[in-house]
Amino acid sequence: MVAASYKRVAFRPCTDGLLSRTPHPDGRGRPLVDVLRQTRRLLWRDAARHAFELRPMLLDQFRHEDFRGRRVLDVGTGEGRLAFVAAGVGGHVIGVDLDRMKLQQARAYAGVKDIRRVDFVWGDIEKTPYHEFSSEPFDFVVSNLCMSPEIVWHAAHGLRPGGKFIFCCHHGDHWKETRRGSRWSFYEDTMEDLLEENRFEVEFMGVDTIIAEFEELREVELFLRDETIRKWVEDGRWEELSDSFARGEKHLTQAYLIVKARRLAHDLPRVD
Repeated sequence: MVAASYKRVAFRPCTDGLLSRTPHPDGRGRPLVDVLRQTRRLLWRDAARHAFELRPMLLDQFRHEDFRGRRVLDVGTGEGRLAFVAAGVGGHVIGVDLDRMKLQQARAYAGVKDIRRVDFVWGDIEKTPYHEFSSEPFDFVVSNLCMSPEIVWHAAHGLRPGGKFIFCCHHGDHWKETRRGSRWSFYEDTMEDLLEENRFEVEFMGVDTIIAEFEELREVELFLRDETIRKWVEDGRWEELSDSFARGEKHLTQAYLIVKARRLAHDLPRVD
């Protein structure tokens, strides 16, 4: 059964660029996994050039795996960027998304570039059992900025024992200056617990942070998408950011959690 909710737990910072092992915050004695941290402070125009790229730390995890001939499921594929990466290193990929327009764009790109090892299908990756997308268990489930407890649960049931779950999601510090981060953002300990409950063993965990620096609040309007600004004005986050700038804290944090986890060889109940 999918866990109902996961609280955000503050995580003690460590030296950037180093692996750290931190005691578990609930005092259970088991330390968290080693976490690789990378933090960059960039002027907002430089940060904007990297804002929508696939995280280099995520791509590094792809390079460490052999995708040749393997079955790959890309959940929340969108326009297929991560699916094309997996296909490019030899995987046979199924990309799933609810947005039909983005799926059409992904299919069009695959046709133009003659990418033949990828199919894009419509589906709800939080509700549909992943075995409905393939008659055989997947070797890899991958995802970029599409994460929830439901996705973790379905990934555990869709992967073969020993299969890998590789993903990037928003870290709990994402947009922290607004006092309200992304809805489905996760701190390290919360994600490790969620994966452990679903019989995964974490093989890699990293936090990639970019701190965009500004001189004036109006520059943030150029940095963010219009739809994001409208949403922040409506829900009060823009006011929080304005107060932050008034205190002289003229920056905005983008933080990403990158994980690779192996599905353990324990039996899981069949999903019908």
